[in-house]
Amino acid sequence: MKLARALMLVCSVLALSACGSVTTQQAADKPQVASLPPPPIEAIDEPAADTWWGDESESGATGSALMCLGEDSKSDDKACDPSPELKEEMRRQDEEFKRATTPAKGSEPRAIARLRLEQRGAYARLLLIAWKGASGELCLADEEDDGEGAGGGGPFGPCVPGGRCREICLTYSGNLVGNEWVNTVAGVFPAKADLLRITFDGGRVSAYKLNGPLVPGFPEYRVFMLDLGDGLETRLQLFRGDTQIAEEKRSDAEIRMERCSRRNPVETMPSTREEAEKSPLARCFERAGSK
Repeated sequence: MKLARALMLVCSVLALSACGSVTTQQAADKPQVASLPPPPIEAIDEPAADTWWGDESESGATGSALMCLGEDSKSDDKACDPSPELKEEMRRQDEEFKRATTPAKGSEPRAIARLRLEQRGAYARLLLIAWKGASGELCLADEEDDGEGAGGGGPFGPCVPGGRCREICLTYSGNLVGNEWVNTVAGVFPAKADLLRITFDGGRVSAYKLNGPLVPGFPEYRVFMLDLGDGLETRLQLFRGDTQIAEEKRSDAEIRMERCSRRNPVETMPSTREEAEKSPLARCFERAGSK
């Protein structure tokens, strides 16, 4: 399993609160920021090559291993399991997630949009995959391919339980390229939105006109994909004309945690709690959380 996939499962199991806060509001004036050219998103229609999230053996084994790292008792070589209560909650959440993201009858995951990542290699690309979930809602997944291998973060979107995907419905994927941590973002916005304003760590602001393709079968959604490079976004503002229709901010704690992740990239998952606690990333997290 690729690391990006394992980290997605960490977030889903632990239900981290630092995933950004979303508010919807009206704004009298649109910020005066020059718009950049929209990302060159291509509409495509191709079979999804990798639907790993439907593999029960991957999901179950990884869930137990990740929860093991959260146990109070330390362990080196011995296998450890979550408590019966946590195990039951994991099972319930896993079943709910699988039901929600199972394709509806007559639907199958297909790649609907592509963004070429030219600065990362001639064959590097980001794909957005879409299908109709069993509930009839839109399901999404991203896949990043550098020509030598592909990986993604698993299903997200309006079909996923919890209602987290509202006007701003995005997923982020990070990769270590050389010694630099770089990010991509993919997802959908309401088709009525026409501009996205991004504030980055350090104060830089960029604005993008939204003209990506509409989602087949779900014309109320428009595709958005962007190569963020090493930029760390701290605030997203979504506009329709002069009206702000949604805003998402990272908390100060989340920004500190993200800085830790970028300064201390993890290439392999730790096998024990003790190993995880001694890692530079864990120590950085501890310092960041104490502020």
